[in-house]
Amino acid sequence: MPLFLPTLLALALVGHFAFWFAVINRLHATALPYRFLKLCDAAWYVIVLGLPAALGWSWWQAVRAAVPWPGPGQIWPLATYLGLCGPATLVVTARWGWRTFVERTTPLLIANHTQRVNIRERLGRQPAATLLTRLLATIPGNQIFDLHIHDKQLRLPRLPSALSGITIAHLSDLHLTGQLAPEFFQEVVRLTNQLDADLIAITGDIVDKARCLDWIPDTLGPLRARQGVYFVLGNHDTRVPDPRRLRRALAAAGMIDLGGHCRRIEVRGLPVILAGNELPWFGPAADLGDCPGDVPADPRPLRIVLSHSPDQIDWARAHDVDLLLCGHTHGGQIRLPLIGPLVSPSRFGVDFAGGTFHRPPTLMHVSRGVSGTRQFRWNCPPELTRLTLVSD
Repeated sequence: MPLFLPTLLALALVGHFAFWFAVINRLHATALPYRFLKLCDAAWYVIVLGLPAALGWSWWQAVRAAVPWPGPGQIWPLATYLGLCGPATLVVTARWGWRTFVERTTPLLIANHTQRVNIRERLGRQPAATLLTRLLATIPGNQIFDLHIHDKQLRLPRLPSALSGITIAHLSDLHLTGQLAPEFFQEVVRLTNQLDADLIAITGDIVDKARCLDWIPDTLGPLRARQGVYFVLGNHDTRVPDPRRLRRALAAAGMIDLGGHCRRIEVRGLPVILAGNELPWFGPAADLGDCPGDVPADPRPLRIVLSHSPDQIDWARAHDVDLLLCGHTHGGQIRLPLIGPLVSPSRFGVDFAGGTFHRPPTLMHVSRGVSGTRQFRWNCPPELTRLTLVSD
């Protein structure tokens, strides 16, 4: 077999995987019905795994028959697919290079100190509530209990100097599914309260299963912050038969619903506008042009928006938002050495899988989240973050 053919096949496979991962990431960024997305997932697995398997089987048959490969009947389909995969290979390589070597992080992230807390060791037992979760937790390298507490200092160019030092505890993607025991979330809440933040922001995917609604008072209810605990819902919260009941349960536990709403608070005597954007799963987004108390002032009110998805970055920029807090992507949940994440349900693919990004005038923080529906994390631990905002 000529050497160039295996090389072309390797490039084709890179493009093959890159293209179909891009497709599935963008499908899961939409508000398409859950059952339809599950069908798409099944078809995706068939295509992504089936085509390389078919090519491998065809090659093996050619080797056994001692005939040149590909044969005349195979060369045109193969050449066509190579032509389709080639551009995908070039695009994914260029974007990977940009993320890795050019845009590693924003200079507005001044400091990031990380504390590792193993929830299983802290509790003295494994907080797994199902047999499958217990089995997955035994896989070497699985980090579902390895919570990383980040203490990040962010410089906001337009932050009034009187507000310099304001702190936000950012939680996302709790995913109360019944797979992890309530004690896991109770410990995360205790650790959150120890951060002593001015306010707490929860950016969606809070409860997946209706049976876990009764957990809220004892798990999330103890959350406390001087300026309040605020939340928006995400796509997994649509799986609760009545999301309004979820909102009421969270509100009854002392949390403030920002979904589609604006709220004006005062911090150190200065106005701060808080708002929520739950698009595309719940709408409409908050009308920042009609926020109570958002009137011309000196200094200009700080604008903070909670959104489940980083896909709302363009909306935030158009609405002159200072800080956008998001989740949804789980950091990719599995991050390969050098390559990074492959799965990130966003129309931007893995570009905003996790971390801090500056798209003037908006600074965006994307959390890796606390939990998930698939209890496996590799090289991508769960995250709890305290953001300290400082002025120029």
